[in-house]
Amino acid sequence: MKYYFLILLAIVTGLIGCNGKVDPAKHHQEMMARMDSLKTDLLKTDMAFSEYSEQKGRNAAFIEYAADNATFLRPFSMPVTGKDTITTLLKNHPDTMYVLTWIPIRAEIARSGELGFTYGTYSLQIKNIGKEEGTYCTVWKKDKDHKWKFVLDTGNEGLKYEDKAEDKEIKAEVKKEQKKETGKKQ
Repeated sequence: MKYYFLILLAIVTGLIGCNGKVDPAKHHQEMMARMDSLKTDLLKTDMAFSEYSEQKGRNAAFIEYAADNATFLRPFSMPVTGKDTITTLLKNHPDTMYVLTWIPIRAEIARSGELGFTYGTYSLQIKNIGKEEGTYCTVWKKDKDHKWKFVLDTGNEGLKYEDKAEDKEIKAEVKKEQKKETGKKQ
């Protein structure tokens, strides 16, 4: 009996000893691989979100991918918070006259793997009018089913800002000031 107890003790001690040693390089590689996998998953989710918007409409996509406590940040308005409030807002603004799509550029993930963000560029194709382009940022959180849902979404127009009259005026003023400064230095 003592013999079996000593063998069992040796096995348990050996297992504990093996598990107690952590190779930092291997741990770092595993962590980086996990983070890369999560980033790829989040980028795929954001791309699927855009495809859903293109196929079913912006309203349907934003309702589908919103977390229950999601918030929209939009120009010239207070934040819109809560999936029900966002749903009401979107249903009051039909999306049949345009198609909204976007391309994520980058994703970052918290070490916990439960929170992340994406950013990129968007294109809003308005029927019979033209196209608007801009940038966006979306903050994502995993829900209870471990699916990515957005908790914060914002965007701004302006990739082609030089087309706007007020921006041309600002650029002209900046150039004028630069010429004055250059003249003073000579």
